[in-house]
Amino acid sequence: MIVATFYRWLPSGDAEVATEDGDLLQVTAQLLAASAFRRLRVGQRLAVKLSPTGIVISIDLPN
Repeated sequence: MIVATFYRWLPSGDAEVATEDGDLLQVTAQLLAASAFRRLRVGQRLAVKLSPTGIVISIDLPN
């Protein structure tokens, strides 16, 4: 898992998070709905797990 920071909501209901390296990753609305993160705030820290192709597959609280 990598640490990321919530950046913004997209019009589709998806969210964008920024990694510590400055990369923006998209978190789908379906993934958010299945997690404990229904309301994210700008600057909130998350732990993000990526698939081998770089797609966000899970989010959690950072350690």
